Amino acid sequence: MPVVISETVALAEDGCLRVTAYEDGYVIRPGTRSAAGLPPDRAALLDAILGGEGELRLRRESGPPASLRGTRISLAQIRVSVSKAAHECGYSARPYYVLSSMTIAVLAGVFLLWRGNPSTALLLCAAAAVLGTWSLRKARVSAAGAAEQRRLLALQDRLRRPGRPAPSEAESSRVHRLLPWAVLLLDGEDFGRWYADNLLDVELPRWWEQEPDGRDPSLRFVSQEGMKGLLHSLLHHVGP
Repeated sequence: MPVVISETVALAEDGCLRVTAYEDGYVIRPGTRSAAGLPPDRAALLDAILGGEGELRLRRESGPPASLRGTRISLAQIRVSVSKAAHECGYSARPYYVLSSMTIAVLAGVFLLWRGNPSTALLLCAAAAVLGTWSLRKARVSAAGAAEQRRLLALQDRLRRPGRPAPSEAESSRVHRLLPWAVLLLDGEDFGRWYADNLLDVELPRWWEQEPDGRDPSLRFVSQEGMKGLLHSLLHHVGP
């Protein structure tokens, strides 16, 4: 579920979604940017969120669901899209060396069949078929994928470091670009510290609208009435 949460925030930061918060819920509408050029995983999630209606109305929930029972967003489809995007970015690779072993096994089977040993030949061909099927389904982390993992771990470490001064309003847009990563990589306590260090007393993200009620808008944004409640409510629409 973290991938759904962080990708939703990333879609909003990229201009694909905008959110209006009301007293009892939220409305998610299209932003100024279309799905053209988006990676497959984000395009699939954007299409699932907006659906045929072109918007998603959410009732504010008090917390995340105990289990995935929604019908709007399929977690399995999102995972497939993420895997496809990772492969297209070169972050995963198929173990094609197994295909070489399969080819050798088939050739050996043909040779044994020619020499009059059909039982062993059939066994080798069956083993080759199993290896070939496995190699096409099994993916491993490539060198580029390992480098990306190290980059994310380094980013997580930087986000966890306390004591950074709050940015000026001119820098708030740059810090907002880190918001999806903070949502994905930090737990509740670390996220709260990061948010207090970086986003308190600055303008809210441009994709967020909320009627003023006299309280601190930055604190409301990160509360159950704001982004936290939005993401919890969205998870109630996620299914297997």
